Amino acid sequence: MSTKKFDKDRRGDIDIFLGEPNEQVRESMRAMLRGEGYRRTRTFARMEDLLAAFSENSPDLLILADDMHESAFQMVKDIRHFKMGRNPFILITMMVGGDNDSKLKRAILAGCDDVMIRPVSPGKMLDRIIHFTFNRIPFIVTTDYVGPERRRTTDRPSKIRQLIVVNTLRDKAEGKRITSAELNRAVETCMTDVMASRLDSHGLKLGYICNLILKAYEEKKIDKQVHENLLVLVSVLEDAGRTAKILGEPDLHDICNNLARQVEELAEAYENPPDSGLSTLRKLTRAFELAKQSTEKRFSANAISSGAPPEDTGPKGGDVTIRPEDLAKA
Repeated sequence: MSTKKFDKDRRGDIDIFLGEPNEQVRESMRAMLRGEGYRRTRTFARMEDLLAAFSENSPDLLILADDMHESAFQMVKDIRHFKMGRNPFILITMMVGGDNDSKLKRAILAGCDDVMIRPVSPGKMLDRIIHFTFNRIPFIVTTDYVGPERRRTTDRPSKIRQLIVVNTLRDKAEGKRITSAELNRAVETCMTDVMASRLDSHGLKLGYICNLILKAYEEKKIDKQVHENLLVLVSVLEDAGRTAKILGEPDLHDICNNLARQVEELAEAYENPPDSGLSTLRKLTRAFELAKQSTEKRFSANAISSGAPPEDTGPKGGDVTIRPEDLAKA
């Protein structure tokens, strides 16, 4: 664990939101944090009050108890997907009960930076805040996940790009002053990387599902799973279209939506598909292969490569960009 620390005076500039329903625990942690110089610590006993505070401002650090509300995990996910607050990259620590592995997994999948098992000692909390301030894990993005890369590349090598995201907690700890306008620009740059990485991940998932469907038709194993995969493909194309629109690629947006409608028609007649429908699937598969051969460089300096060899893991990658010209060639 890093021994790097920051002056107590600088801690007074850090905004912390603490959501904890237990009054005794909440007040104890509040007193501990303020005693260590974290004077801008706001505590919340009710989820609705915490949500209201987020509508006004995003903190540098969110500490959230898993039993704050049944929507606690969804809140974290909404923050990461920029559906809540002004900065989706705040540091998030979630405290979960040690007797519930499912909640531990949910906290990780929601995109938390750190997960602590309750009861949490004050000293441990302080150590973890300092550690993650200066040793934050880079983020990765897939079709449905935004958060720290938790896979050990020695065990599960991956070519998914890692992103160095905004860290206002570290900025303040190092005495840097960042204006609201500067923060908005930094968040916008990181979100462009997030959207580009998500679009790449859509491309890999698209190719994977198309191959499953085509294989089923070739082997004449046409069942309800084929229908379900076609509907998943429609969803992937629609989401890719929305992502392309955010990235300012109207042509790709229109192509994805048009293809989604074609696949939707195919799903309605999946038991006896027209040749044109299967042709669309082959076109998508070919587009995926072409895009994989010449991935477009659409990331900023915030993006880093894992440096690990590729891994064929199905629809979990983030290394393929589907481009309008690829679809046109197919």
